Amino acid sequence: MILLVPICISDTFTDRATGKVFHGYRTGQTENGKTVVYTVEKGFIPLELSQWDIVADRQGRKNKVVVIGIEQELSLQIIIESLSQVISQAADDGPLFILLEINSPGDRADYVEKICDKLIRTDYCPVVAFVRTGPYGGALSGAAAVALACDKIYMAPDTTIGAAAIIRPAGSFSGEDISIAWQEYLGTLAREGGRPELLARAMVDKDIEVIEVIDKGARRFVEPSTAEPNQTVVRLWSRAGSLLTLTASEAVQSDIAEAIALDRADVLRKLDAADAEVVVDSSVDESVRTFKKARLKFKRLRNSLDGRIKIIERTDSLEEAINLLRQIRDEYKSLLLLAKRYPDLYLDTELIEEQLDSAMDYYQRARVKKRTAADDANEKTNPEH
Repeated sequence: MILLVPICISDTFTDRATGKVFHGYRTGQTENGKTVVYTVEKGFIPLELSQWDIVADRQGRKNKVVVIGIEQELSLQIIIESLSQVISQAADDGPLFILLEINSPGDRADYVEKICDKLIRTDYCPVVAFVRTGPYGGALSGAAAVALACDKIYMAPDTTIGAAAIIRPAGSFSGEDISIAWQEYLGTLAREGGRPELLARAMVDKDIEVIEVIDKGARRFVEPSTAEPNQTVVRLWSRAGSLLTLTASEAVQSDIAEAIALDRADVLRKLDAADAEVVVDSSVDESVRTFKKARLKFKRLRNSLDGRIKIIERTDSLEEAINLLRQIRDEYKSLLLLAKRYPDLYLDTELIEEQLDSAMDYYQRARVKKRTAADDANEKTNPEH
């Protein structure tokens, strides 16, 4: 279930009782039930926001924009955790806004919803989506939902948004159940963002047809079956049989996006931030690189373990077996650390712990056997002892 909260970009705070004024910005932190606010006048202080009038005017905010790239599949937990963390950190630093540069095919529904919910709860700092050129062609599938969760959407000329079929995690609801829930989710995101809800639903359900009509001078998006005789049909937007995908110009024409932007600099100009410091955060890319290194390490460890176990099966040397068992024990410990640190490797921690215990047991028994053999040899050499 989606939780939506009103957007409140806290820049000027006026105490209703005393008239005292602070300039600054909200953070996501709390202290004794109060919201921690950075103020130019007193630094970080806790405020009971219900007692203050708040005006969004950028006074007190830092003249900078934090850029976060989403240019991969949203299929790894490490990516979602990294995105959530960097969004929180960026918002708490008081930039003019966060710019999410999106070129992604989305992926798992549960991961996408976590990012969307994080964006919705970051109501104290504007988040702008820029659907940029790249290998995926825009914001597709779950990435379209991420864009819809942002306060504004800008699109590069040759990009698209939509086709929001979703991948569900194994063991979750049936395909029909998750499709209905996902359709409701995107519709709610669009509605709460002031965008046409029915168009967002058509991105999920290929059976939804959408036409644009003029009703008493007002523009509306409806299904043909619900159109009324006094409504003038302007355009067919979505035809039954395929998921809705909008080009950049169509997204602007339909009010899904604010405007077309040629590049990042153009987005900044349109948002009156051309002179702002641009801080590009590469945490998400770094998390992906870290995961890939961990996956390679896992493969090396598994190959090494398999090789050492085969040698133990062939050796008649107790000394060699002990050395190999010590190495196997250490490698199982490393595998266990990898399993706990990187859930995306999908390693069975219980099985690794059992294998580690077994290796430890073999190692201890081999050492006992070695000591016993040494004691026997010593007794034969020195019978008087």
